Amino acid sequence: MKQSSKSKSRSGIISPSNKRLSGEIGVLLVLLLILAMLLATKSAKGAGTVGSGTPGSCTEAALNVALSGGGSISFNCGGSLTITLTSQKTINNNTTIDGGGQITLSGGNSTRLFNLQNGANLTLQNITLQNGSSSSDGGAIYVERLSTLTLTNSAINNSTAPNGGAIALNGWGSSDPGGTLIVTDSSFSGNSSTAGAIPGGGNGGGALYITGGSTATVSGSTFSNNSSVNGGGIHILGANLTVSDTTFSGNVANNSAGGGGGGAIYVDGTKNHSGTIDISNSTFSNNQSNQLGGAIFSFPEGTGSTLIDQSLFDGNSATGSGQGGAIYHQSATKNGPLSINTSTFMNNNAHATDGSASSGGALWLLDAPVTITNSTFDGNDATTPIPLEPDDWQRGFGGAIRTSNNTTIVNSTIVNNTAGFVGGAIAGPATVRNTIIANNDGDNPWDIQENCTDELTNSGNNIQFPQKTTGNFNDYECFGSQTAVNPQVGTIGDFGGPTPTVPLLASSPAINAGNNCPTTDQRGFARNGVCDIGAYEFGGGLLISSMTPAWSGLNNVQDVTVTVQGADFTPSMVVRWDGANRTTTYVNQFMLTAVLPSTDLDTLGSYNITVYDSSRSLESDPATFTVVSELYETFLPVVIRP
Repeated sequence: MKQSSKSKSRSGIISPSNKRLSGEIGVLLVLLLILAMLLATKSAKGAGTVGSGTPGSCTEAALNVALSGGGSISFNCGGSLTITLTSQKTINNNTTIDGGGQITLSGGNSTRLFNLQNGANLTLQNITLQNGSSSSDGGAIYVERLSTLTLTNSAINNSTAPNGGAIALNGWGSSDPGGTLIVTDSSFSGNSSTAGAIPGGGNGGGALYITGGSTATVSGSTFSNNSSVNGGGIHILGANLTVSDTTFSGNVANNSAGGGGGGAIYVDGTKNHSGTIDISNSTFSNNQSNQLGGAIFSFPEGTGSTLIDQSLFDGNSATGSGQGGAIYHQSATKNGPLSINTSTFMNNNAHATDGSASSGGALWLLDAPVTITNSTFDGNDATTPIPLEPDDWQRGFGGAIRTSNNTTIVNSTIVNNTAGFVGGAIAGPATVRNTIIANNDGDNPWDIQENCTDELTNSGNNIQFPQKTTGNFNDYECFGSQTAVNPQVGTIGDFGGPTPTVPLLASSPAINAGNNCPTTDQRGFARNGVCDIGAYEFGGGLLISSMTPAWSGLNNVQDVTVTVQGADFTPSMVVRWDGANRTTTYVNQFMLTAVLPSTDLDTLGSYNITVYDSSRSLESDPATFTVVSELYETFLPVVIRP
């Protein structure tokens, strides 16, 4: 009995060793379950690599699998490849797509590429999108409110949609959270908005259409040859925009309904009607509108503000209505400010062809507080190109600026601008301080109002030139009876800083004649001592812009005379070779020559050449002179025609 009882007892008890084994099996099962779940999750997310190393493995179907749940996606296609999509890809999960600089996704001119929904984030980097097409907004990409699109080192080309040929970012109104767009080091070319024109604007955005309280930030990018009815490059409607280090060239706004424009950027209200359009360190060249604002149309609602800083506007054009060759700015409430700092407007034009008068070759301003500081206007034109009688005021006015009340101009240079009739520089009122207004042309039979159409409010230390009074006509010199003096300025060019400037010549009466100036000039150079009138501070800094020659060879070691070109040179300055003075000859304030002895040039290497001002202990940034093993001159044959 005991035996059988004992045997029975043993069969019903788990030994310690069996218990450990059972536990290990349980842990293993749990681990296998977790692994299975992880594999299932990974499969659901779809992240990974599209392709297995050959072009044939990189298909739309493979991309669909990778996109099936979000995550990070790359490509292994054996080199550069274009994948043509037959349908748009809806993004509902956070996704990053990296093309590695080799992948192009094409819509084949029949489909949009991406539709970003449900607050998801999509990052596109090192990839090209092209030939997207949609019958609704966003030819390449549509971004729903609350979602974020980030575009880095990528391109979107030749895409079309009613609004936002490349990208449309929509919200539900200017006070809505909207969506977010971040663009860095990317390009937009040949995109177009196909929506028809409506009076007063509304449709457009050849590349970007940003609306409904959204926010867009663009840096280090280019917009070229995009087109729409409004905002050939970018259309802003109740949204905020920040642009830096970006180039807009050859973009077109063609609005047959009138009232819109902005060859590069169109703005109709900012976020909450109190937001900001902030543009810095950017270039606008050869953009065109057939209505208003060859480069920028700015119509802020409420207190929305527009800021322009360290930017260049060159060769932009407003035809048709011919108002604001570079910028048209009008405030709906008379309190939407425009601030322009350290910027240059050159060769812009307003040429009316619709029977109205050309006006504001660079700027057309209405009902807005405007401040212009440390800026240059040169070679702008407001001339009506159609034949008119010499005394017809519609020939054009305000060659540089057409102002309204509440315009303030400080330490600026306004020269060599032209109007078809009067006000070669400024048409309208302004308060002006420390500014040069000279050599502007109003082309009328009486040679009156050449510079200004109105007598400006003189806040002191201004220069006007020339000065005329003719017959019984009120000549409205810019500063009344103030004696005219020749400001003695040079030709616009690169004299340091981010934008071209007009230099003061060494004998200019503007030197040391200003008061209460900004701390730096347009170039960013310090105002020294008693500040100068205008945007350029003479002697503010030393600059080498070019050097000839910049090379020599060990095969021909001899003394070399180097020509150094730059700005603000004086007879006391000396050229230095790696910190050692060399015999220097002063040619003029823009040129020095110096002799480099053969002993400087008998060793391979790169050497610093600077210009040193002993009176101020100021030295320029260095230019590089290189000694190479062999350097030969090449002479091209001269062909003489019989």
